[in-house]
Amino acid sequence: MSSALNPPSVSDSEHPAIAGAAMERALYTTNVYHDLASVPASYERLFAEAARASLFHSLAWYRNFAANALAPGERVRIYGAACGEQTEEPGAALLMRHCEHPGAMWPHRRLQSLANYYSSLTGPLAAHPNDAQQALRAITDRIAVERPRWDSVVIEPLDPATAAFSALEEALRQSGFLVDRFLCFGNWYHELGGQSFKEYFAKRPSKLSQNAPRSRRKLEASGRMRREIVTSRAGLDEAKAAYHAIYLASWKQPEPFPSFIDGLLALAADLGWLRLGVIHIDGIPAAAQIWFVAGDTASIYKMAYDARFTKESVGTVLSSYLMEHVIDVDKVRVVDYLSGDDAYKRDWMSQRRERWGIVAYNPRTLAGLTQAARHFGGRALQRLRSKHASAASAVPAK
Repeated sequence: MSSALNPPSVSDSEHPAIAGAAMERALYTTNVYHDLASVPASYERLFAEAARASLFHSLAWYRNFAANALAPGERVRIYGAACGEQTEEPGAALLMRHCEHPGAMWPHRRLQSLANYYSSLTGPLAAHPNDAQQALRAITDRIAVERPRWDSVVIEPLDPATAAFSALEEALRQSGFLVDRFLCFGNWYHELGGQSFKEYFAKRPSKLSQNAPRSRRKLEASGRMRREIVTSRAGLDEAKAAYHAIYLASWKQPEPFPSFIDGLLALAADLGWLRLGVIHIDGIPAAAQIWFVAGDTASIYKMAYDARFTKESVGTVLSSYLMEHVIDVDKVRVVDYLSGDDAYKRDWMSQRRERWGIVAYNPRTLAGLTQAARHFGGRALQRLRSKHASAASAVPAK
């Protein structure tokens, strides 16, 4: 019995298009690499091309992540598909991680993207992103036949507007997985369209466009404030120490992997991405924000302030300084707040998009099939309840 989740298999000889796709897929050799150092140098161009769209696809980002942001027991697992027996012509790569469960009687084997709460975007790398179906299918076929079997595959956060998203989703489905998509978070951003900072700020909501300059002028006139924007290794150690002190004094949970942040700041400084803003009040580190500028995009990555300086609006003031810098000095085209639907982001940004994830359950394993039944059964029950509630609300009251 077939379904939209798991279409019936068709032999290659039954349809010319299927036969052609199978032949094209057969041209790819898949390999598994257990660390980034083992990935052939030919794949570097896939990273470089993808990094033009987002720094979160860059090789430097993944190297720091693999070195400093993996939980105990997690291992890197990178799938590559290249034309022929050699690896000189890579077609696609999928960067994943998994957790070893030594001694567990019934371990759940989950394959996850090489990403976590530090990642605002991930995704497959492809030589031809708009035509990556067969290269990705070669990878998902490899995942499907590995032993011991994977119970589930989770890849997030992804840009659902890209061709690679649909190609990956379809490849997993064709490889026999039960596939669904889910919302990860909203992503607020602003396209400047040639605006100067003054023009941009004049169009912000009045509570921001009036209050931020007022707080800024007050702090500047007080003589209590020292501010800086660090863009290189010069001054980085002091600014980094201030960031960590502020983060610990803020409302936020402590960084789970401080070495990841330190490594990220260092590589960002070396690559010219870094815009680390810090404000001191009365000599005390009061607010810090980590922004990156890569290509024509400024990404707002981390923000924190010491609650003792809430009344001075140090967070808003620092954001205004950094925004002015990236618009008028760096001349970026887009400012991106990355992840989250926090209300304040709407004041600074004008557009919203979404990041989604893909989950794929393996019906060939008991754990995979059980989780799929729970997942899809729960979704069906939700739809049934919603339909029942709509029908009930449509019945006129007596």
